[in-house]
Amino acid sequence: MGGKRDNRPAAGKTTVGGRREPLSPRKAALFLAITLAFPFLLFGLLETGLRLANYGGHMPAFSTPEVFHGKYLVPDANLARRYFPQDRYPPVAPGDAFLATRPRNSVRIFVLGESSAAGFPYAANGTFSRVLRDVLTDIFPRDTVEVVNMGIAATNSYTIADIAGEVIDQRPDAVMIYGGHNEYYGALGAGSTESLGSFPGFVRLYLRLQRLKTFLLLRNVMSGALTAVRGGPSARTIESDVTRMESVVGDQRIVLGGETYQRGVRQYESNLRSTIRAFRREGIAVFIGSTPSNLRDLRPFGPSAIPPDTTATIVFDSAKATLATGDSSRAANMFSRARDLDVVRFRAPSEFARVLQRVAKETGAIYVPSAERIAAASLKGIPGADLFHEHVHLNQRGYLLLAHAYFDALRSTNFLSRQPDTERFAGWSAYEERMRLTELDHRIALHTVRAVTTRWPFVPVRKQVDYRGTYEPTDFLDSLALAASRGAIPWAQAKAMLGERLASSGDVDRAIAEYDGLIRDGPQVEVAYRLAARALLSVNQPQRARPYLERAHAISPSAFSAFSLGVIVREEGKTDLAITLLEQALRLSPDMPGALYQLSLAYGTKRDIATARALALRLAQVEPRFPGLMEWMSALGVTPP
Repeated sequence: MGGKRDNRPAAGKTTVGGRREPLSPRKAALFLAITLAFPFLLFGLLETGLRLANYGGHMPAFSTPEVFHGKYLVPDANLARRYFPQDRYPPVAPGDAFLATRPRNSVRIFVLGESSAAGFPYAANGTFSRVLRDVLTDIFPRDTVEVVNMGIAATNSYTIADIAGEVIDQRPDAVMIYGGHNEYYGALGAGSTESLGSFPGFVRLYLRLQRLKTFLLLRNVMSGALTAVRGGPSARTIESDVTRMESVVGDQRIVLGGETYQRGVRQYESNLRSTIRAFRREGIAVFIGSTPSNLRDLRPFGPSAIPPDTTATIVFDSAKATLATGDSSRAANMFSRARDLDVVRFRAPSEFARVLQRVAKETGAIYVPSAERIAAASLKGIPGADLFHEHVHLNQRGYLLLAHAYFDALRSTNFLSRQPDTERFAGWSAYEERMRLTELDHRIALHTVRAVTTRWPFVPVRKQVDYRGTYEPTDFLDSLALAASRGAIPWAQAKAMLGERLASSGDVDRAIAEYDGLIRDGPQVEVAYRLAARALLSVNQPQRARPYLERAHAISPSAFSAFSLGVIVREEGKTDLAITLLEQALRLSPDMPGALYQLSLAYGTKRDIATARALALRLAQVEPRFPGLMEWMSALGVTPP
């Protein structure tokens, strides 16, 4: 019996002709749901794990540095890693801080663009946005004015479109766009080494997908495989061997009207439309400015291309000859034509201005004639070296004019329906002075520009030099400027070092100029106010030091600021306030000799002799040789211990 097979169907199952019957509709639906959900479950687990491990790091648009204790946001230093994933040191936006919680009475504006918007070649304080902030702060005295610059070097309209949503989340009143020069060679541009094709919508989707850690993992795996196959340079090699201008160029010959040229035009227009519509849907005003460039004093880059192209150079030379005859109007058109014919496209062509005007009209944005403003202020009406450092980056006066153009555009909208106090407007020469650009800042800019213009495309590859590696500094200031230009020391450190040296040598006014520059760059940070006050107190200028001390104390009270303010107000006869400040100094720094002495004097003035004696005796234990102590104890009738 045991050799017989049991052919009966298993319990709970029925067969027809030896085959299983189909699952019930309910079970089949459940099985299908599990099958379909399984890949998503795996994706969710992988994404969660990568997020917990912080794979690829954080790349938010904004973050809160510890120094601000959550009160302020700034453009995040890692934001540009979205566009330069292989770079060791990607470019960063200016560090404009703004309140994490927007105040009720406030004006908030964001500036979007590339290196020209970011104020290159100035390390800080050269941006037109900060000039605009100064003006608006004056004419809206009852409002908190925030103008946040998001300009990032070597980027283009793809970056503007990518961060638009995160800017919207910060509830701005207006957005100002100033860009176009990097449309071909900026990150993901039509002629760049990182181009992803000719469909702007696809590229924008790619950038949005980078928010997913799983997508970053796939991107990095594919990039690593391609690098291994091609034998491409590492990020370290790129950073040390070439400037960013050289490393981003994928196509050195972009012919006017050609396929790559037209792709750049479509890319620019598509990204602008997408960005502006997103802002306008939220009721945010958008100002888009035309982009001027050096036409009169910059020879076309074409001869440095491979293979070289002299078409634009011929037109440029003819324009020079025409200008020499006095026909500046005809020469201007010829210079513009030479720029458009230049096959190495580091300057926005004329067609971009027409795109801007068309898009502004169709989307409800405000067109800002910034290129026209620069041309009108230029020698013979043609932009040149009087306003430009090199090809597209303006000098101090140029950035001031740019601020003027955007200010006028704001005024044309009745300042976003706000009522300004125009009598508080200080005048453009005053705002130029308030840029706080010192000799050190201009020297840093000089070294930065020379480092760029001694390399391709300004000179052929065979003639380029390592300017920063071969230049010999002439003095201490020049050494600091070169080091800051190279990135060997931070700009703020260079300013502080020079300020300390100037103050120690008695040149306090120049020291204060450096500290004022630091304050303008970071008005929410206490340290520069304290340094300025210390320098002024060292030469016995307490009243001049007072506003610096008050601001430092308001930001972050310290024993130094409390003590120094206490001494000043005690000498003014404000004894009660002096006692409050001096006692605060002692809470922050117990047994501070100067505070003990001054507080004893203050209580003596109030005829609280017992407290004055106790403080004097305490000082005698801490610092028995403190100047004036013995005489003061004698006046109090106290015998020194």
